[in-house]
Amino acid sequence: MRPKYLEAPTNIITKGLLCLIAAGVVFFLGQFITQFTTTQPYSMKHQAISDLGITACGPYKEYATQEMVHVCAPLHLVMDGTFVAYGVLLMLGVSLGLLFLWPQGRFRRSGLVLMFFGGIEAVVAGFSPLNLAPTLHSISGGLAISALNVSLILLGIAAKKVWKWFGRWTVFIGSLGIFGSLMDGKPPYMVLGYGGWERVAGYGVAIWAIGAGCYLYQQMKKDKRSTVSF
Repeated sequence: MRPKYLEAPTNIITKGLLCLIAAGVVFFLGQFITQFTTTQPYSMKHQAISDLGITACGPYKEYATQEMVHVCAPLHLVMDGTFVAYGVLLMLGVSLGLLFLWPQGRFRRSGLVLMFFGGIEAVVAGFSPLNLAPTLHSISGGLAISALNVSLILLGIAAKKVWKWFGRWTVFIGSLGIFGSLMDGKPPYMVLGYGGWERVAGYGVAIWAIGAGCYLYQQMKKDKRSTVSF
C-alpha cells in the first residue's frame, strides 16, 4: 500500500512519531502552566487561548468578540513559545514520521501538505502575540486551526482502507474541529461560549497527535524491518 521510495530507517520514523506525540503534550502543558500562573481570572469559556500569550497586563478588548476582558499572564512567553514549539513539532512529525508511514490513498499528499502548512502558521501565531500583531496572529491562528482540521479529514479518508477505525477516528476529529470553528465564528457561541468552541476547534488535533503517534508506533513495532507492517 505504500511506495517503496518512501521507506526510511526505523529510528528516523520513531523520532517523527515522538515529535508528533510531543506536539500534543507541549500544546496542553504550555497552556496549563500559563493559565495556572495568571494573576487575573481567566475564563476558558469566554476567552481565547491566545489571551494567554498577551504580553501586557490590563483590560483588553477580545479581538474576535470585541468584549472587554482582563488579562495578565506573567508567563506569556511560555504560551507564545508553546505555539511555536507545537508548530515545529508538527512539521517534524509530518516530515520524519507521517510522510513515510501514511498509506497511499486519495488526498494523502494534500493532507500531509496541509498539516505541514498548519504547523508553519502555528509558528507564525506564536511569533505574533495577539496584542502586538492582532491581525497577523488572528489570520495565522485561524489558518493553522483550519488547515490542521482539514488535513485530518483528508488523511483519514486516505487511510480508511488500511486502518479502518483509525481512519474513521481521524476524520471524526477533523470534522469536529471544523464544526467547532463554525460555532466559534460568530455569536451567540451557544452553550460552550467563544472560548469553549475555540477549544473544540483547536484541541482535537493535539489529542489526535498524541493518539496517532502512539498508534503508529505500535503498528511499526509489529514489523522488525524499517517499514510498517500492514
